[in-house]
Amino acid sequence: MIEVLYPVKQARGLKVLVYSIILLCSIVGTINLTVSLETYVREPVAIWEELNNPWRDASDALYDIAFLNSSHGWATGKGDVGTERGEGGWGVVLQTKDGGDTWTLSYSERLIRPNFIEIVDSDTVWIATNRGLLNTSDGGRTWYMDNPEPEYNPTVAFKNSTHGWTSRKGELLYTVDGGHIWRPVESWPFDTGLFQIRFVGKQLMWAGGYYGIYQSQDGGQTWTQQSNKTTRGLVIVSETEGWACYHGWFFSHMTDGQNWIEKHPPSRESYYWAPSHYTDLEFINPKQGWMVGSIVGVAYTPDGGLNWYEQRLPPRWSGLKAVDFINETHGWAVGWDGKIYRTRTGNQYGRRLIGEGYVIEVIMGGWVIPRSTVVCVILVAFGGIASLQLLEKHLERRKAEPIQASLRIQW
Repeated sequence: MIEVLYPVKQARGLKVLVYSIILLCSIVGTINLTVSLETYVREPVAIWEELNNPWRDASDALYDIAFLNSSHGWATGKGDVGTERGEGGWGVVLQTKDGGDTWTLSYSERLIRPNFIEIVDSDTVWIATNRGLLNTSDGGRTWYMDNPEPEYNPTVAFKNSTHGWTSRKGELLYTVDGGHIWRPVESWPFDTGLFQIRFVGKQLMWAGGYYGIYQSQDGGQTWTQQSNKTTRGLVIVSETEGWACYHGWFFSHMTDGQNWIEKHPPSRESYYWAPSHYTDLEFINPKQGWMVGSIVGVAYTPDGGLNWYEQRLPPRWSGLKAVDFINETHGWAVGWDGKIYRTRTGNQYGRRLIGEGYVIEVIMGGWVIPRSTVVCVILVAFGGIASLQLLEKHLERRKAEPIQASLRIQW
């Protein structure tokens, strides 16, 4: 087995070496050729710290987190509220007023699973749960469940203090009086629940759900389907650009206001079969964004998805489920084991991840008949040439950070 490490800037000079080794190996016997990539750490590295959660349930998770400003925030999920053994985790709503240094228990109920958080103002908060919409109008001192017949609400979103939207049992509902009365949108044609609802300007709306991404150009009265992938996370950064996390291995990017293009997620390795699973994402402007997940905890882009960096989490961190930023430096995340994390250096870097333009993995092999090597040489050489040309094409186009190509040849 031969392994050659070469800086990408010298990739053209690598071709001569590749062809010589391929010719030698093809004469000897079976050859396996792999082109992969290795990345470096870019300084300074962003740091995330684990915050103290007195109601942490190590057998379950927190599902969402949202902040009104740098000090006032909320987290939802399952927690340990001192119940009897065997009762399982209770649904909890946690609140902080000091940026996450301390958390108080604002609400708890065994049969409730609080999920998505929508902060309207410092006093008004709506939370989508498995048994309806939970809301407070006095900063969390008292809570009310709006639905007398409990049903699952995956999400809730308010455009202002009076106009809001939610999804329930395949229906899209809206309110114009601050949530006192919810009415179904009669023209909603899709039998699906929604996970995210986003507003852009006065009339444009986007929604992501079980069966895809949907758009409305008339304030939510009529809708068209733009994608058929289950969409957990959805961020719209302008009238023409957005990002989405799928329920699976891929995410997508829209740049023309209509078409969502699937992309390979930023990963630690350049293998198609070892991607990273992301569950939520956040962009504060078209350039700066973060994704969180279970393999790569936090991935950060400073340039609109051109490059991604893995930010540093504490040792023994658990998979992340939700993230929220209020500016380019201050962010929070929650996930499994009831853990809460915070960063004050969110615009810094870390290990550079392999993105869409660098997922290049070529493996070729074949039996070589003694003294009949012409066919094998042609096939293997073609694979080597194609892989190197593809590598150079992407690196030239993207003008990437320093990266190193690794050529492994085994026979």
